[in-house]
Amino acid sequence: MISRRLFCSLPAAAVASAAQNWEERLAVMCQLGSSEANARKVLDAAREAGFRRVMVNFAWDRVDDAFLSGLPGWLRAAGLRSEALGAYVNCAAPDQVLMSTRARDFARAIVYAAGLGCRRLVAWTGSHTAELMKADARNFTRESEDAIVRFLEPYYERLEQNRLTLALETYVTLVCPDARALRRVLDRLPRTVTAVMDPPNLTAPARFPQRDEALREMFRALEGRVGVVHLKDFRLAADGQTYELPGPLAGAMNYRLYAELIRTLPADVPVVAEHIGPEEFASTRRKLLAIFNAR
Repeated sequence: MISRRLFCSLPAAAVASAAQNWEERLAVMCQLGSSEANARKVLDAAREAGFRRVMVNFAWDRVDDAFLSGLPGWLRAAGLRSEALGAYVNCAAPDQVLMSTRARDFARAIVYAAGLGCRRLVAWTGSHTAELMKADARNFTRESEDAIVRFLEPYYERLEQNRLTLALETYVTLVCPDARALRRVLDRLPRTVTAVMDPPNLTAPARFPQRDEALREMFRALEGRVGVVHLKDFRLAADGQTYELPGPLAGAMNYRLYAELIRTLPADVPVVAEHIGPEEFASTRRKLLAIFNAR
């Protein structure tokens, strides 16, 4: 169960979230690639599956101006609302490109988001290696946390001017590998910078057997600073040191507990299913709605 302290800290938000129409609110991650044909195919699949809200991500270093100018219209044609935009710059080491996003792409995304009607960007905390799933000892230092703060400082004013919230996403191999470390950095940043709540990314493999308690702890640690929620799943890999990361409800996470905790968040926080392909959109949506609508 949720602690009384956590529940009572956001009573109005909790009531609003519990009363949400999850058929409308639930969103899906749309990985658009870099071509119009693929982007429109994915967006159409989201609409056909029943989604009305999406998070969009694409290869910033490969798309052309025609793609960027066309995307707002493709979203409108599909009847979709963009809840968040992937701008996955490597905040700790921006010269090390992760997920096809350079520092100049991040700066461009701050302006571009307005054309999508989007109010949230998502970026990586970062890493000193280009391999997301490979740890580097330098990632777990105060110097790397300092680097995130230095990188973001010039963007504070632009984020505010464009009425944008930035959500930092991390993973167990990256800078800020758990919720406490991420909160430590957030406490040095303005409230326009928040966190992506994503339990598989924030649970150390050594704590996998205690994952329910780790889940409760991360909600306490990030209380008041969650900007985006991601829905995927995880299970311990054969080596016992890494994770397999399937889509929602396909691993070992306690999804009923996760849904209960998500209901304590403000109702405007995007809740986005990910790690699924277009062919899984409809079936995953049905399963998630059964969880979120359960009482």
